[in-house]
Amino acid sequence: MKSAGIEKAFVVLTIIFINICLLIPVWQSATNTQLRRELMQSERLLNENEEQKMLVSASIARKTTPEYIIEQSTEHNIVFTQIGSDSGSLMASNR
Repeated sequence: MKSAGIEKAFVVLTIIFINICLLIPVWQSATNTQLRRELMQSERLLNENEEQKMLVSASIARKTTPEYIIEQSTEHNIVFTQIGSDSGSLMASNR
């Protein structure tokens, strides 16, 4: 009788062991899929940030051009006057 109980316990433990062995690759695959998705999201976010950086750099470059400054000065009624070299040196010497 004890032999039958031991055999039943052995069969149950074997079934549990086989199920665990089958579950491990499925769990690893699910984890890898989740990690791949997170990596793709991170790469997409990095690309978007790089795009925004390039847009900001282009905007800054455009707004520092003489053409843009002249355009904005006419819109805001700003007048540029040329300073001669004599008055420029006098201004520098007054400081």
